Amino acid sequence: MIASVIGAFYYLRIVYYMYFGEDNEGLDTGLSPVLWTTAVVTATIVAVAWAPGINLFGIEPIAGAAAASLVN
Repeated sequence: MIASVIGAFYYLRIVYYMYFGEDNEGLDTGLSPVLWTTAVVTATIVAVAWAPGINLFGIEPIAGAAAASLVN
């Protein structure tokens, strides 16, 4: 019960500041070039990895050998 009270204090404090707190400064909405590049590269790797029939980084033979070693 004490943990619930402490958690409620912290979460309700965020809600209080969202609606009733002072707006001291705006949000930084710009993305740095490093962050943008990382996001694009990560999204590309995920999209290619999820594509069926593509052997990304040669992992299929390794995964097949590992599965066969568990069965035998």
